Amino acid sequence: MIFSAFMLASAFSFAQLFPKVDKPTSEDMSMLAIEFGKEEDGKIILANNAAWSGWAPAVKGPNGEEIAFRNFDSGADITNIYYAENLPAGEYTLTGFYHIYTDFDKLDEYRSKTGDDDLTRYAPYENLPYHVRQHFALSNPVTIKLEPNTMASFGTFIAKYRHVEAFYGGTSNERSKVVEEDFEYVSEKPLDDHILRYMKPWATPKWKKWNAKNPATAL
Repeated sequence: MIFSAFMLASAFSFAQLFPKVDKPTSEDMSMLAIEFGKEEDGKIILANNAAWSGWAPAVKGPNGEEIAFRNFDSGADITNIYYAENLPAGEYTLTGFYHIYTDFDKLDEYRSKTGDDDLTRYAPYENLPYHVRQHFALSNPVTIKLEPNTMASFGTFIAKYRHVEAFYGGTSNERSKVVEEDFEYVSEKPLDDHILRYMKPWATPKWKKWNAKNPATAL
């Protein structure tokens, strides 16, 4: 029993340390990463990524297409990590960040039509019928000319914001919306490689293949 408990704890820790990633589909494929966080009461904390309120990078690819990023909210101690793997070389632009929130009137309508009472989920790029997307643009978009066979970072961005109401105890259908006039980026470090340095030691078989492309030195 002790051995089983140890193995379970080890597996859980392993999953927390090294998030899911697909292996490179070719030697030329590359990865982009971004670090994001929230300032609250003078401290940097994780931005909440849940069904009712979540954040995601707004990135356009070489042909103007939207690039979907994975999120990892258990790393870097106090910040959120976003990454997209198996990207071809070309020009990519971070225009800002999306906040995706649940409109509860739309959620009720969706449930009444479909009979689906399952919990909602974080799905920032899926355009779910009960989600509303807010785009918080950077004053200066960040563009990377991504080379083949590498990992690159758009940098680190910290935002300060508040919701219309607290989710627990809120009553309006838009209670999880971010108040747009109060939003601000309090720290922007374009092209900072801190997150690449943090990711460098990740050592599952798939991450080893990616980190062989990572030009940063581990923290």
